[in-house]
Amino acid sequence: MIQRFWVGMLLPWRAWGELGQLKARWYIVIPVMLNITFAYLLFRYGLSGYLITQFTTLIDGRMPPNMHWIIPSIHIILDILAFVLVTFMAVRLGTIIGTPFYAIIADRFDRQYLAYHDTPDMSFMWSIVVAIWFEVRKIVLLILIWLIGVLIEFIPVVGPLLGLVWVLIGSGFTTLLDYTDVAMGRRNMTLRERVALFWAHLPEVIGFALAVTPFVSFPVINIFSIPLFVCAGIGLYARYLAPVQAKK
Repeated sequence: MIQRFWVGMLLPWRAWGELGQLKARWYIVIPVMLNITFAYLLFRYGLSGYLITQFTTLIDGRMPPNMHWIIPSIHIILDILAFVLVTFMAVRLGTIIGTPFYAIIADRFDRQYLAYHDTPDMSFMWSIVVAIWFEVRKIVLLILIWLIGVLIEFIPVVGPLLGLVWVLIGSGFTTLLDYTDVAMGRRNMTLRERVALFWAHLPEVIGFALAVTPFVSFPVINIFSIPLFVCAGIGLYARYLAPVQAKK
């Protein structure tokens, strides 16, 4: 049990080396470059480039003259908040547009670890459509998890503790869905089938989720870590979660 837990926890940190063995590192560079490009464009010409400037100009015009000194500080705080939001949006866009390149990596993992091909052919554009549909469903799921967490908080005495546990479980679950979707989504697996695989391989998936979750929320770091962790999730499925009859 403990050994299986450590296998899952170390898997993200071994992904780069495994990509080298599969001669697939160049395919992960493209999603990283997409993340950087989207982050720059959204920050430079989006929230910070226009909306924040308009907002601070509006405040500046309505403030008393003796309070104008605070405007630069407000602008800096809003820039930081915008950068966090923009980075999150950029990596989501990078993941969606980079889906065809992740599919190439997934094919190489499949050939290395699975006994036969079990994924339907998918065009470049259709793979992006499928990725967008997954993002929509994930947002709905996150909203439901958040609403349930709010309701749990109202339970007397134990509500705050149970709410914290719920948030941790929900975060880990959505992390697993997110980073194994390239492998499972291309096989058209239902949510029930995915949960069944997670439950059957609980030590590995818990270790994987604990290793990944802390690093995907930090701006700048997630630009580089998320593509690597997506590949680690592909490896998690191919090496440990795939049905036994499909393995070599």
